[in-house]
Amino acid sequence: MNKRSEMSLKKSTLCFVCGQDNPRGMKLCITPDGDHGAKTELVVHEDYRGWADYLHGGVISLVFDELLGWISIFEGRDAVTARLEVRYRKPVPLGTHLVFKGVLEKETRGILEIITKAFTDDGTLVADGKGRMMVINPRP
Repeated sequence: MNKRSEMSLKKSTLCFVCGQDNPRGMKLCITPDGDHGAKTELVVHEDYRGWADYLHGGVISLVFDELLGWISIFEGRDAVTARLEVRYRKPVPLGTHLVFKGVLEKETRGILEIITKAFTDDGTLVADGKGRMMVINPRP
């Protein structure tokens, strides 16, 4: 048995982003969104502050990475992040409600290519990205 097939992943209720049992976590709920997609929502509060009165950009990357993982799970794959690229388009003021979406674009030889986007309530795109997940185990 090779090392890749021996690995399996188990989601933890203490995950910083989606774990409902993590007292310091974000407690985001990631849900399926259409065919091959996922979404979540976030209200930007003080704990996520970066410069002045704006969201820290790393929070967007964190949520995008979480979407990559959940899309992999929804697609029936155990996978780990191989690459994540984020393009920030607008600063996000504290108090803003954001909607994050991701969708599987294609799968090639054990790599899932996923597109991610973050929008304000009025539909303004504040960031987009693309990521690659390396499949380590198909799920039964």
